[in-house]
Amino acid sequence: MQEEQPQENIKSDSGNKLDSKGFLRDGLEYLKHLVSLDEDKADPLQTIKEIERGVVFRGTNVWILIFSILIASLGLNINSAAVVIGAMLISPLLGPIMGVGMGVGINSLELIKKSLINLATMMIISIIISAIYFALTPLPDAQSELLARTRPTIFDVAIAFFGGLAGIVAGSRSEKSNVIPGVAIATALMPPLCTAGYGLGTLQWNFFIGAFYLFFINSVFICLGTVLIVRYLKYPQKVFVDKRRKKRVQAYITMFVIITMLPSIYIAYGVVKESVFTRSAQQFVNANFTFENTRIIHTSFKFEDRDSSSIDITLYGEPLSEEVIEFLQLRLPQFGLNKTKLMINQGGLVGNDAYLAKNFNETLKTGLLEEIYNQREVLIDSLTKEKNKLQKEIVDYNFLGENPKEICEEIGIQYPGIISFSLGKQIKGKIKSNQIDTTVTALVQINNKTFRNKATFEKWIKARLKNKDLEIIYY
Repeated sequence: MQEEQPQENIKSDSGNKLDSKGFLRDGLEYLKHLVSLDEDKADPLQTIKEIERGVVFRGTNVWILIFSILIASLGLNINSAAVVIGAMLISPLLGPIMGVGMGVGINSLELIKKSLINLATMMIISIIISAIYFALTPLPDAQSELLARTRPTIFDVAIAFFGGLAGIVAGSRSEKSNVIPGVAIATALMPPLCTAGYGLGTLQWNFFIGAFYLFFINSVFICLGTVLIVRYLKYPQKVFVDKRRKKRVQAYITMFVIITMLPSIYIAYGVVKESVFTRSAQQFVNANFTFENTRIIHTSFKFEDRDSSSIDITLYGEPLSEEVIEFLQLRLPQFGLNKTKLMINQGGLVGNDAYLAKNFNETLKTGLLEEIYNQREVLIDSLTKEKNKLQKEIVDYNFLGENPKEICEEIGIQYPGIISFSLGKQIKGKIKSNQIDTTVTALVQINNKTFRNKATFEKWIKARLKNKDLEIIYY
């Protein structure tokens, strides 16, 4: 017969279960309180009014926009990230973009229209002014700051979306923080517009299209982040009389967001694939091209989506045999480069292709000239230091300048109180700093009764010997 479990043990187990449930409930309550947006929440109507004020584009905002455009254009032109960041901070573009998001969130068609009109005006002004600047600038070449804003990816979408979330969360607080300037920097609205202006001013349409698309997706996903937080915080919405119209508007917004996002996903996929290829190609070269009598003088990686990716290497020195080249080609799949072509240019093995031969010769010439130039610079620097050292020694040892007998005769005539005079180069050690140096020292034996004008004598002897650092010791 099975024994019954003691009653006290049953109570203990039941208590443990209750304690576990209570602990879990308390933990969830704490987590809910931790992430709650209700604390420090500003009055929704006040937040809406503040965003409506940020939408306004006239007076001060017009001039701030113009200054921001010029600062961003200058920063992009001279390739200064700090200047570009400064332009982001003062740009008023974030105001109407968040205004569109707020309008969609509260179903305010009036706020949406007002925000879109002001945003379009700002965009047109920004592109025109930056296009004029880049058409007139004496530095028309595209720098890295410009190039970085021509290929938007899904990562830019994510940055804009989280930036929009952060912006509206900060804007909905009763106490404002420094989040908004951070959002302005992270989402980068002004630089893409000025890059589009560069494309228009220099008639490079790939710059214009890529940069404008980056601005476009930034704007859309800042709006989307704003809409989500506004709906989550349950801001008062304007009621649609026609329910079917409300559903139709929501469907349009969803479709618009998806269509905007798709090209950026495709571009991001290509960027990731290219990055993986470049890293694998570099690892392949580093691991396999270490030869005693052969060195690489030029390497280039060409990435294509299909089967035309290639690694082009130009070698100088002892040519590689056909067996070695075949072995290197068999090693490509081990680095994930299955469909990559390996092109090796070396000495007389460049083939009949005139372009490859010319490229090899130019690369070889450039590499050799660069090496000779660097060696020449090192040699010149060494000779210059040696020359300066010798000149200093000549000056130090030539302190008498003329016949020592003549110097002594002049001293005897002008300063009869001096009994003897001698010069020498002495070693001088600084005890505290532990430094050793040499100095020219004059030992002057004087008659204390007849020699009175030390200051005059010191000025004269230093000028006579052309040595201002002369040290004089009297005895």
